[in-house]
Amino acid sequence: MSTRRYFQILGITPTKNLKVIKRAYRKMAMKYHPDRNPSAAAKDKFIAVNEAYERILLAIERGEQPQRRTKQSTRSRTTQQQTTQRRHTQRTTTKSSRTAEEVREEKMKQARKRYEQRKRYEAAENERYYKSLTTGKLWRRFKIIMFTCTFLSLLISMDLYLFPSHLMMNQISKQNTQIGYSGAGNLPTSPVQFENGQKAWITIDFIDLSQKNYLYLERSLFFKEIKSVKIWRNFEWRSYVPDYSLVSTYPLIPAILMFPLITFLIKGRTFTFSIFFQISYKFMPFFLLGFLISNDRWAHVISLGIL
Repeated sequence: MSTRRYFQILGITPTKNLKVIKRAYRKMAMKYHPDRNPSAAAKDKFIAVNEAYERILLAIERGEQPQRRTKQSTRSRTTQQQTTQRRHTQRTTTKSSRTAEEVREEKMKQARKRYEQRKRYEAAENERYYKSLTTGKLWRRFKIIMFTCTFLSLLISMDLYLFPSHLMMNQISKQNTQIGYSGAGNLPTSPVQFENGQKAWITIDFIDLSQKNYLYLERSLFFKEIKSVKIWRNFEWRSYVPDYSLVSTYPLIPAILMFPLITFLIKGRTFTFSIFFQISYKFMPFFLLGFLISNDRWAHVISLGIL
């Protein structure tokens, strides 16, 4: 039987990707396992699936290993082939004296034994992988990332909605109304820079009003985030929450920062935990770094909100 036919038995196209091959084998083996499907057709299919998997792995292994043809290796292979042929003849003679059902049961027994061996091997591999994630330096580094992200997530929420705000008079020092995007309520917004150096996206109407009226910035206590831009006009306050800011996108940023904590809480020997761990360990540090650099938040953290 050709190797392509073995791939057809597993229900996949020919490939050298071992992960794809193993995944297809596990799926088919579970489907036709005698404990799940006791029918005679399922038994034959289970035997064929195990044979196909073994033949595919053998073909890949032979293709990856270089063949060094020497006279000694040629004689050795010839001897092995003769020995294999004699054993095959002996097995054929023995099988001929048995019924077809007995032969099939013997094949099923061997296939089931090999399946259980592979299952135990994969379980041991998964256990080693799980321990490599949850022990040693890797796990300690992950916990540092988790505690830092969780602390910042809680601090952001408290800073925006629990700590008192500070109102300061300010004015727009730079503006660029040629750049405009649709903000909250589909109102055109543009980037501006205030006299204290902070930047924000506010509506063009507010930019025009700021030229004739007093403008105030409502800022958070710790990170000094602009919670709203206020204008005193006609004896009443008019305010606008800057677009694309930490306030207008809340709770998106705190929720992302809680991702490592969620990973810690679902800790277990599961595929989900493995994926969450890799995301938290490899990508969250870059997200955390970008968050702290933006708007000089790192300086506020170091100075405990004084600067």
